[in-house]
Amino acid sequence: MNKSFLCIIPARGGSKGILNKNIVDLNGHPLIHYIINAAKLSNIFDRIIVSTDSKTIAEISVKEGAEILFLRPSFLSTDDSMVEDTIVHALKFIENEDKKYDYVCLLQPTSPLLEGHDIKKVKDILLKKKAEIIVSVGENPINIEWTISLSDDLSLNKLSGKACSTNRQNFEKTYFLNGAIYMGEWDIFYNKKDYYSQKSYAYIMPYEKSIDIDSEFDLKIVKFLLNEKEG
Repeated sequence: MNKSFLCIIPARGGSKGILNKNIVDLNGHPLIHYIINAAKLSNIFDRIIVSTDSKTIAEISVKEGAEILFLRPSFLSTDDSMVEDTIVHALKFIENEDKKYDYVCLLQPTSPLLEGHDIKKVKDILLKKKAEIIVSVGENPINIEWTISLSDDLSLNKLSGKACSTNRQNFEKTYFLNGAIYMGEWDIFYNKKDYYSQKSYAYIMPYEKSIDIDSEFDLKIVKFLLNEKEG
C-alpha cells in the first residue's frame, strides 16, 4: 500500500541577519525557490505547502509551485516562535479539511543545497528501517575534542591530553543537526513529541551541503558553491 507524504516549508517574513532572508536573491532566484524545487524534484510528495505570514512570500511560493493554505498568525511568526508550533498549526488546519497523511516532512528554506535525491533517500531510509522519524545531520569539520570553553584570562589549559597528542584522522567522526530535513510519522509532528527520543535515525549530509543560511557570509559561501556546481 502506497504511503502519503506531506511537505511543509516554514518561511516567515521577518529575519534579523538578512532582510527578507527567505526570498533574498540567490543567483537569480529567491532563496525559497531552491527548497521548493528540491521538494518537487524528489517526486515523493502528495502536497507541498508553505507556511508564511508574508503575502509576498506567499505569492512567490505559489509561482514556484507550492500551495498556500493560510497566512500564518503573527504569534507564530516572532523571533521566539518554535518551528514545532508552526508545524502543528499547519497540520491542524489540514486536519480540519478532513485530510491526514501518513508522513510529514519539514524542509527549511535556509538549506538551499539540499537536493531532491537527498529527500528521496530519506524517504527510502524511513520506510526501510520502519522508523518514526529521520533527521538530517552534517559531517562536523571540527572534532569535538578540539572544542573548549575559555576562562576570562583566555588560558588554554583545558586543551590538553588526547586533543594535543592524536592525529586528526584518528578521531571518531562527529555530526551536527543541520536542520535541513525532518521526515516522520504524522503523529510525531502533530503531538510535538521529542524528535530524537523516538525510533529515529540520521541521514548524513556532507558539510558543504549542510550550510544553513543565517548571515551574509553564509549567503556568499552558498553562492560560491552554486557557481561551482553550475560551472
